[in-house]
Amino acid sequence: MRLGWHALAIALATGSHYGTASGAKASAVHKLSDKAFDAWSDAQELALVKFFAPWCGYCQAMAPSYEQAAVALKKDGIPLAEVDCTKESKLCEELDIPGYPTLKVVVSGDYVKYNGTREESGIVDYMRRHKQAALPEIAAKSFDTFKESANVVAVGFFGRNTAEHGVLEEVARELRDEYTFGFVNDRTLAKAQGVPAPGIAVYKDGVKADIFTGAVISESVIRFVRATSVPVLGELSSQTFGNYIRAGVPIGLVFYSTDAMRKELETQLEGVARDFKRTVSLALVDARIYSKHAKMLSLAPTWPAFAIQDVAQHTKYPLPQPRPVSEAELRPFISSFAEGRLAPYYKSEPVPATNSGNVFELVSKQFNSVAFDTSKDVLVMFHAPWCIHCKRMAAAYEALGAAMRQYPALVVARMDGTANDVPSHDAALQVSGYPTVVLVRAIDNRIIAYSGNRSIESLTDFLRLHATHSLGASDAQQIEVEHVQPAYDVISNHDLGFSPKEARHIEL
Repeated sequence: MRLGWHALAIALATGSHYGTASGAKASAVHKLSDKAFDAWSDAQELALVKFFAPWCGYCQAMAPSYEQAAVALKKDGIPLAEVDCTKESKLCEELDIPGYPTLKVVVSGDYVKYNGTREESGIVDYMRRHKQAALPEIAAKSFDTFKESANVVAVGFFGRNTAEHGVLEEVARELRDEYTFGFVNDRTLAKAQGVPAPGIAVYKDGVKADIFTGAVISESVIRFVRATSVPVLGELSSQTFGNYIRAGVPIGLVFYSTDAMRKELETQLEGVARDFKRTVSLALVDARIYSKHAKMLSLAPTWPAFAIQDVAQHTKYPLPQPRPVSEAELRPFISSFAEGRLAPYYKSEPVPATNSGNVFELVSKQFNSVAFDTSKDVLVMFHAPWCIHCKRMAAAYEALGAAMRQYPALVVARMDGTANDVPSHDAALQVSGYPTVVLVRAIDNRIIAYSGNRSIESLTDFLRLHATHSLGASDAQQIEVEHVQPAYDVISNHDLGFSPKEARHIEL
């Protein structure tokens, strides 16, 4: 939190109006300045702040709904405020506001992400829900209704003043936008539910799904709730993929091509899925619809097939084909993954026999040794053979490579992103479109994304600004290159049916 100012500043900076200057109607939305911001925020038990720019079309469209929500929430004691980032640019930079409009929930001076909608009803419902206790106490007589009140309900069986209560309350505050939480202080009910008291259980659609075991610490309970939120050997599709992502557990994808094959795999692998559910979430995937997903996991179109996808680490572990997808094969395979003995698979072209051109032809097998060489600055362009923008940039990039050969501590490289996986967990190297150009700096290996145009002048200026080793003052050779704004071919996801945001996780 930034250092606060005296509360008097609030009165000087939060008076606001909307409408015309003459006879303007008082607005329910507080207008915050840099000086008033900290004092106002620290004084709020619960509030919502919108960061906007007057020229932003989305902000303009949202303004009436935000004003109406502010009026509706007045009686609940939940104030709404806004910050004009064109006037308070320093404040918005300090708070790292990524775009407009950005909404943040204020909880006793601290800021948390807003995950609601931009409509009046969505804002009002979201903020009223956050005013309620994150972990309410549920009476025994209301338990059956409560456990059926949402798709996923986590229930603690303990008293209010216990260590377990404190932990689950902390978890509930963090996950309240995703799941429903409550606690029951009734040992008789706990025994009837088969839950040791104190204990925690997760109910899915009103049915007990699992009971937490182990030390009751926040990180473990969060992993437990999320892992239990997805079904044991459920169906993975464009509709359910987001649930598996939010669960935060690596996914074991079982591809089938016929209904009979699906039924057989479901029967054979249910026990494996239950035994490893907190390590890998096994899910069935229809290869007739999602064959491209299987290809991205480096699986040949031979079914059934299996691969583990660790979304958080951007890694994949395909079961070598043609090994059968059976309980006997999957148990040791998943065990090796869980124990850290299984190496991730990275698709790669062969290492070139010679590499003496102006641009170094990079492949996955040698990516880390070349790109992360701490003695050199390495510029890498990820491209695709079908990408028209890559083809238009090729001449300038080739000329850049020729001009930079005089600097032995600089490597200009390119890699075909369709034929090679990036063997790195770094999010800055997860390519979502072509061309993507990044600089891996010498010494610290810091990764900096290029966002200029396709000209050699722009590329050279980028290197002069960011490379660790000096390029000198002389200009790079000039060639005639079209000066345009950056162009980008986004990787197509139509065959998958996943959203672009989700596709960034699956296109390994």
